[in-house]
Amino acid sequence: MHNIKYFSRFAWIFLWYNLYAVLGGAYVRATGSGAGCGEHWPLCNGEVVPNLSTFHTVIEYTHRISSGIVGIGSIILILWAFKVAKKGNPIRKSASVAFAFVVFEALLGAGLVIFGLVAANSSILRTVVMSMHLVATFILIASIALTAAWSSGLVNVCKFRISDKRILPASLIIVGMFFIGMTGAITALGDTLFRPNYVGEGLVNDFYQAGHFLKSLRVVHPILAILISIFTVFTAWFLTNKNSSQIQKKMLYSIIIIFIVQILSGFVNIILLAPVWMQMVHLFLADLTWIVCVLFYSEVLSQVYDQNEAEVRFI
Repeated sequence: MHNIKYFSRFAWIFLWYNLYAVLGGAYVRATGSGAGCGEHWPLCNGEVVPNLSTFHTVIEYTHRISSGIVGIGSIILILWAFKVAKKGNPIRKSASVAFAFVVFEALLGAGLVIFGLVAANSSILRTVVMSMHLVATFILIASIALTAAWSSGLVNVCKFRISDKRILPASLIIVGMFFIGMTGAITALGDTLFRPNYVGEGLVNDFYQAGHFLKSLRVVHPILAILISIFTVFTAWFLTNKNSSQIQKKMLYSIIIIFIVQILSGFVNIILLAPVWMQMVHLFLADLTWIVCVLFYSEVLSQVYDQNEAEVRFI
């Protein structure tokens, strides 16, 4: 019942389900369905089972159900982790972080609804809460991915040593990915509320002229994404050598490929004027990119390395 193999399978399935739930939340935002249940939470329009005659209510209610399943899954994950892993095992810690951030995500989602930070709301407060939501989602996905990968033996458990010179570049990548994600979420919100009429609208004109800040910020995300992507790929390349594990080498190639695909999908999204389906594809690729980077650095930080070589590379 509590065999680690079955626990690992559940963790991987739970990870994929979370990606579905994340896409569902993005679809709610992209279709303007955030107010589909009114300003009621956790009930929908004050009912357990609301009238599902409107499109927005169906979308929002469906997402709430899927989010509820995530909550149940997180409880199973943490209880099972404490069954299969001994005290001090990092799997317990990663599963606990996952549970904590599921709760935090639920509270943030409730706040968005209760305070009306949905649908056509274009306030600065909404962008702040959305950014927090994005970071929390990234941490949640990372903790589940690490739980699955560590329990299945896909990657080794990372070991944090203050003297390890690789912690700095790894930390910069993680923070950089947070900024890419936050600016991406803000850009997506701007594209939803202020649909571009032609390619490049808002990238230059609104940046210099007075306009809504969501339109002016469109230029930030693509520039930041390209710069951080280049830094990530080159950093991952320099952190990998002939003595690195096979899984690390494979993940390096995966990082190179997925970043190229992700940047291309971003340009396609701009060219097509950010249709909902392309936003979903772009977000899905972003989540996969994040997962690969997290697992790559777990493997990197788990291995013994040559101090002198590391000092030369990161002076």
